[in-house]
Formats: sequence, structure tokens, C-alpha cells
Amino acid sequence: MTLFRKLNTLLRAGTRESVEHITDANAIRIYRQEIVDAENLLQRRRTCLAGLISARKDLESEILSAQQRARRREEQIAAIPVQQRSEQLLLLAAQDISATQTHLASLEQRRLTMVGRIDSEELLLRKMVAQIREHRREARVLAAQMTGAGMPSGRSCGSTVAAQLATLRETRADICAKLGGNDLAEESYEEAAQRVDGDPLDRELAARGRDPGSIQLAGVMERLRGLELTV
Repeated sequence: MTLFRKLNTLLRAGTRESVEHITDANAIRIYRQEIVDAENLLQRRRTCLAGLISARKDLESEILSAQQRARRREEQIAAIPVQQRSEQLLLLAAQDISATQTHLASLEQRRLTMVGRIDSEELLLRKMVAQIREHRREARVLAAQMTGAGMPSGRSCGSTVAAQLATLRETRADICAKLGGNDLAEESYEEAAQRVDGDPLDRELAARGRDPGSIQLAGVMERLRGLELTV
């Protein structure tokens, strides 16, 4: 081995040892910063959870309002003497009630979806809170080992910290991956297309009066015709 190659090898070895020394000396500080980053992520997800809960409450209020509207329409028809209930009046009332019931079904489906998301998010955050608490405890133990007499060396401690950092980062990545933007975008696109174009079979059934909306309207009309007079 030439003198130049020996010097180059010695220089690279010295650089590696210097970097390892710096990494080991700062391992706990890096670990603690990662924990802080995880706590910041946790706070953002808590804000997201609060938004989901608020949206669920708005849906529940809208559901209650729609239920009251449907009941009020039936009560209004029931208060009219049978001989004064024209087909046109019954049809207008039935259309209003049927539309409200369709809206109610949509609201309830959205509410159930929201409840599922809230439950999933809550479980995720509970897991993260427990893991952050454990990482905080581990950081204190490792800090004591690095400063205590007879404890593992800085390099050994640095290896332990590296393993803990890997676990912590996996947790953060898992949380960030939930409800990915691409999935949401695709779902939103499909919903938008459905809202604008509708389903081809539903359009054909509607033309024949056999779609769910027409059947529901006919059922409401029959119910309104059979309402007894109330005072």
C-alpha cells in the first residue's frame, strides 16, 4: 500500500470516528426533537378529530331538523278535512316529505361514515399518546445511562436511540398515511360524477316510475290519503 493510500485510509477512518462521536453525543437531543415533532403531529390530528366531531354534530342537528319537517308536513295534512285534501295538495305534500326522507337517508349514511372515521381516529391517537409517553420515558432512561458511571458507552446508547427513532418514525409515517390525499381525491371525483350524471339504470327506472324515489313518493301519497283528521 502506497503512502498516499495509507494517509487517505487514515483520514477516512478519522472522519468516520469523528462523525460517530458527534452522532453519539447528540443522540438524545435528536431523539427528544423527534418526540417533539411527534407531539406536534399529535396536536394537529387532535384538531382534525375535533373538526370531525363538530361535523358529526352538525349532521345530527340537520337530521333532527329534517325529521321535524317531515312530521310537521304530515301533521299539516292530517289537520285538513279529508274532503278538502285534493290530489294536487297531497302530491305537493308527498313530494316534500319524500324529498326530505331521501335527504334524511343521505344524512344518516354520512353520519355513520363520520362516526366510523371518528372512532378510527380516536384509536389511532390513543395509540400515539401511549407511544409518545413511552418514548419520553425511554429518553430519560437513556440520558441517565449516558451520564451515569459504569453505564453503556455513548456509541451503545446511540444504537439504542437509533432503534427507538426508527420505531417513532414508523408511527408518524403510519399516521400521516391515513386518509391519503390520492384516495380522498379519487373518492371525491367519483362522488362528483355520480352527483352530476347519476346512475344510468336509475335514470331508466325513473322514466318508468320504478326508481326508489318514485316508489317512495307513491308510498307517501298512500299514507297521506289514509291519514285521519286531527284537531
